Amino acid sequence: MQNSLYLIGALLALTSGALSFYFYGVYKGFLSRKQWWIPLFCQIDKRTCIDIVDTPYGSIAGVPNALSGTVFLLVYASTLFGSYLGNIPVSIPFLMGMFTMIIGLYLVYGLVKLSTKCMICLTVHIFNLIIFALQLIRL
Repeated sequence: MQNSLYLIGALLALTSGALSFYFYGVYKGFLSRKQWWIPLFCQIDKRTCIDIVDTPYGSIAGVPNALSGTVFLLVYASTLFGSYLGNIPVSIPFLMGMFTMIIGLYLVYGLVKLSTKCMICLTVHIFNLIIFALQLIRL
């Protein structure tokens, strides 16, 4: 993958991490759902988005997906940025991307099964798909 694609991937992962942090903040009550830095189509609808947290698809190993996603996506962004700089082998973010695709499939399946249209969740999954596709360009 060209170096600039790693930088684009890092920025998308950072954005996804910020969206996950917002989701977690609204769920925990330390952020209001209306934030100037969140696009209107991603602002959380309390009737659908927050309800999924309390389902089997809302957490993995007892940790809310939004919290683990925030941490993972910040690490992913750092790893992609490190690959952009040439300090981290490209295989590491690629394996992380494969992991996001596997977990993402499970989580999107959960959204479908629960008949939930959570735009912030879908946006994060789409960003993760784009990041992974950018890495596949290299192959």
